[in-house]
Amino acid sequence: MPREDSPISACETRSHTPCGDASVGRETRHTQGVSTDSHHDPEGSPVAEITERLVPLLDSTHQVWASPQERRRLRAFGFRPAVEANVLKREWHGTQVRVGPDALRVVSEDGTGELAWRPELGLTLDDRPFTASREGIALAEAINGLIQSYERWIEAREGREERLKRGHWSAADRRQVNALAETRRLNRLLTGGGGAKGRRR
Repeated sequence: MPREDSPISACETRSHTPCGDASVGRETRHTQGVSTDSHHDPEGSPVAEITERLVPLLDSTHQVWASPQERRRLRAFGFRPAVEANVLKREWHGTQVRVGPDALRVVSEDGTGELAWRPELGLTLDDRPFTASREGIALAEAINGLIQSYERWIEAREGREERLKRGHWSAADRRQVNALAETRRLNRLLTGGGGAKGRRR
């Protein structure tokens, strides 16, 4: 059985166990880069739902944003070149978002936390499997808000068909992702579904 502190894709483990299988009287759900157990959620946060939405959104967004043809749009939206080669960065609501060929990273302004999506490692928080802690939720909200604003900007500028034509495909669950719709669904989970910040009215 894979260790919970190992960032792996449980859908691709050598045991070939289907995702979502029950194990010894308790439900353990797995998402690429994240292992979430319903018994490890003392505050009742919908950890599994958050990660199940966040993984394909970040996966597909990274694929699009890392493509050469998208860089022009990102630059027009306010991203600027970072010191690293082929990396663009943008400040966003107390975080710095950095996108390059190998990763999509969200770093807190004071440098104390980092949420990252790497195709080879999956979703991590401070280089460990993502958890819906207060810090994790805050960073997830930041990148979700940036993606939503960017997709709205694309739609206003180029139209809905052009926005969708850019082709957000998630390798995590092999489906096309409507990024704008996904950010709305994820936002409801992050801000209204419990979690570290509590339920908002």
